Amino acid sequence: MSLFPSANDFKAGPGVEKDAPRKTGVGRFFELVGRDMSSMFLANLLTCLGFLPVICLVYIGFLMNSLPVMLVSAAVGGILAGPALAGMYDTVLRALRDEAGYWWTTYRKAFKRNFKASILPGVLYCVVVTVQIFFVYFCFNMLYHGTNVGVPMWVATVLNLLLLHMLFSYMWPQVVLLDQPLFQTLKNSVNCMIAFLPHALAASVVTILFWGLVILCMPLGLLLMLVFGFWFQVEVCCQIVYGDLDRVFHIEEKIQKLHDAELEAELAAERGEDEE
Repeated sequence: MSLFPSANDFKAGPGVEKDAPRKTGVGRFFELVGRDMSSMFLANLLTCLGFLPVICLVYIGFLMNSLPVMLVSAAVGGILAGPALAGMYDTVLRALRDEAGYWWTTYRKAFKRNFKASILPGVLYCVVVTVQIFFVYFCFNMLYHGTNVGVPMWVATVLNLLLLHMLFSYMWPQVVLLDQPLFQTLKNSVNCMIAFLPHALAASVVTILFWGLVILCMPLGLLLMLVFGFWFQVEVCCQIVYGDLDRVFHIEEKIQKLHDAELEAELAAERGEDEE
């Protein structure tokens, strides 16, 4: 896991011209979809495969009507789900940086590089989301049977969804981009939530509405996961928060400096070979 990719990550591949101006908003979204749809879709399929074990295990716990089993299942499944989701974020963030390269080459390298560092965030993410789904189901199930859980419970559930997905919106890009302990990542995420509250709130709302729609449309939601699934939500959320992260951590500036240094080293090596 590192902000600094290897020289091989910069080999020739699809991308954009260096000085091409970046679009913003909806135009930027469709620009990325038109240019990088294939790579995001393939990464989405791999992410769905990575989440398949945790979905199946948690569903078994749900059928057993046991929250402890669901939580243990989420923790176990998160070991694979975390690296898979990190791979999805890496693909989207490279697209947002307009980084040239062949998708499978960069995805494979990034997956290996991020694997260990994304396990603990994956476990945390899956456990938290499982608890959230359980409480949302509990509230609506009680309401369906004629019992209102009360305003405080509804408020707590909504705030839990909003705040934690605000946190995750800034956590996952850092897992992929920065080499730091999880505690530091969470601390940075909280600071970013506070500093960029409107963006954090927007990303959280997008996440909640999208996955809420997927769950409500089950079993059709499975098709939505395969077609839109993670790439759509990750792309929109990253587009919202990436500028904040770049402003704080100077991501593109550091990567560009590394890229220039790698090119200088390669040119120096070529000149040395020519002189010999």
